[in-house]
Amino acid sequence: MFLASIGFRALPEKRAELLSGVDIVVDHMGRCAGCHRCRLFVDSEDPDAFTVLSEWGLASDADGFFASAEFQVFRGLRILLREDAVVVLDDVRSRETCSLPAA
Repeated sequence: MFLASIGFRALPEKRAELLSGVDIVVDHMGRCAGCHRCRLFVDSEDPDAFTVLSEWGLASDADGFFASAEFQVFRGLRILLREDAVVVLDDVRSRETCSLPAA
């Protein structure tokens, strides 16, 4: 499994406009072949900082999406960002899931 994360910070006055465009990208990403899950997170300390986190079966699937026309929408949004977005692709060899017991 591969985890792709895109970290970015909106210009405060452009936050709503940016999120509208990011919603389109996240929707396309989530329906893309090879994408198992895709979520948009907001930073709890900075409401203008976001991360898109997606899970992919193959790195080539993630790379294909990032090279696609659908991802170009995100590239076009860079004028609404404080600084360049950062994309990180992590290779996850194993995953363990457990439930948190009730207190």
